[in-house]
Amino acid sequence: MDVPEQTSTWLSKCYTSSIPAYSCQGNNTRCCAIFYGRTVAASLSILGCCLVLFMILLYRKYRHFAHRMILYLIVPSIIISLVFVNPYRLKDDSPYCQISGFLINTCTFTQRIQILCIVIHLLVFTVKERRPKYIEHVFVSVFCCVPPLISSVPLIGKDSHYGYAGDWCWIKGGSKYENFLRFFCMYFWMLLFVMVEFVCFCIVIVKVRKHIKYIQAVGINGSEDKASVKRYKKQIYPLLCYPLVNMLLAVLTTSNRVQNWMYPDEPVFVLYLLHSIIHPFWGFCNAMMYFISRDTLREFNPSSVWEQLTTRRYTHTSQQHLVGTPTEKGREPSAINPVSATLDNLESSDME
Repeated sequence: MDVPEQTSTWLSKCYTSSIPAYSCQGNNTRCCAIFYGRTVAASLSILGCCLVLFMILLYRKYRHFAHRMILYLIVPSIIISLVFVNPYRLKDDSPYCQISGFLINTCTFTQRIQILCIVIHLLVFTVKERRPKYIEHVFVSVFCCVPPLISSVPLIGKDSHYGYAGDWCWIKGGSKYENFLRFFCMYFWMLLFVMVEFVCFCIVIVKVRKHIKYIQAVGINGSEDKASVKRYKKQIYPLLCYPLVNMLLAVLTTSNRVQNWMYPDEPVFVLYLLHSIIHPFWGFCNAMMYFISRDTLREFNPSSVWEQLTTRRYTHTSQQHLVGTPTEKGREPSAINPVSATLDNLESSDME
């Protein structure tokens, strides 16, 4: 379908280089709504994810398991957003489109497995009040190996089945086999994960409410109660919001593909618009979940950030100075700044 001559330049650009006629039903204004909506959402996600990375690295929160799980979740979100924000002209058989489709499927699958791992961690911890020693190694092995393997299935055969797929590059839906690949490589697992996450999350909420009621009724008495509250504050509370938000987003994005699968010749523009915005917006939502904590908001204060930056700079400079200072006779050289030692002791005591 050709673009009408009276269409403005920016509308024509949206139609011809970014969005096919299928998802926006040949309406150039709708095409631009999808294109600019997903571009803005992807840009906000990149910004939000970069801020989370900055905060985790600045305050060295990667020493804690809960924040490392958030860090793992942020990485695929950035990759997805970078793919969506790129205004490169999409073609059905271009190598760029095929690589983009593979990255989108792999990173989206990785996000879903990571959320499942977070829910499993919450469940195990609320039941046993401790984290198994090697559970992080198992989690990392699973979400680093399984998604690329399953995402490689559409590459098997003479021609790749990744290509132009509605609003962006993904698994093409031009045949029954490609529709099966879509279901097997993404939505079967996504729906399965959502059901498992929902059941496990309900159990977690019940356990957390019991713990809160016990603390409110009895109070914090003794070292055991204090240690229990401290463990919950580190291991549970920073991660509670992520499964709930991600389950909601997964349902919203899956609804469009289910409708597309059931009625392939009757696309619903509203569902496509929501899908195209929510999919790259996932990273921004995860970033917002990170910043709803009061402690994080206090740390994000410009004065706190500047103090942390200057403290780390002072510590680094003092260490270099002390290492290069000649020692007195009969004394061992001290290469550790008292400020640095205090910070390291505090951090190592909280190491998870």
